[in-house]
Amino acid sequence: MFAKRSFIENNIGGIAAWIEHDLLEEKTARGNGLLQRVNPHIKLISLLSFLVFSLLTHNLCVIGIIYTLSCFLALLSGIDLFYFLRRVWVFIPFFTVIIAVPALFITPGAALVSLGIFTITIQGVWTAAFLILRVATAVSISTLLILTTEWHKLFLSLGTLKVPDFIIFILILCYRYIFVLVRLFDKFLFARRSRLIKDVSWKDNLHFMAKTAGILFIRSLKLADEVYIAMRSRGFNGDINANIPAPLTRRDYLWIVFAVVTMGVLVWKG
Repeated sequence: MFAKRSFIENNIGGIAAWIEHDLLEEKTARGNGLLQRVNPHIKLISLLSFLVFSLLTHNLCVIGIIYTLSCFLALLSGIDLFYFLRRVWVFIPFFTVIIAVPALFITPGAALVSLGIFTITIQGVWTAAFLILRVATAVSISTLLILTTEWHKLFLSLGTLKVPDFIIFILILCYRYIFVLVRLFDKFLFARRSRLIKDVSWKDNLHFMAKTAGILFIRSLKLADEVYIAMRSRGFNGDINANIPAPLTRRDYLWIVFAVVTMGVLVWKG
């Protein structure tokens, strides 16, 4: 009978499952929705423009429009709205709410509600809502870009932003092999647990994790050498060209017009 999974093992397994199902899952990106059919370079520039503007504007109404637009684009791209909202609101905005709560009480202004020695001000509510909606909008746009773009195309499109080719190449390799290393770590933990007949202490678990991390580091270096030798044997000479131009279609030009007109209206309003 196996020993029970420790807290660390549960977390490693959870991280591996998240990488497998969320990070490596590209079914949505291979779909036939609106944004999936837009040129990745054009899509990256346009969505980043909306993201940057949502971070710079001080108009809450404009931020709300951008957020609503991101949800609407998610629907047109064939993304389940509940799944999209869950990815946006469960993680980063949750911590933003924790940060924004003190603003309700410490922001000076007209009193809205009195809770004993604490007073919630109208300006505090406005400041907290502004912070939460701004972060939610930024995360929504980022999530929309990730869900509608295959990872290798997303990395290659970074060349449009003048990101050096060797950095793009490193990102592609990291994406391809991070899951291999995490799964290897999970197998180490499973092999150890299969040889235990009782639970071990927290100190012993940490000691094992330290040794396993060292072994994993050595294995990663060996894997890197093997990958490099395999690439060399297939003709790789060190030259990397991530800035491969992709022809634009009529759909891309229509998206450019839509993005430019929408951004112009937002700038005028905000």
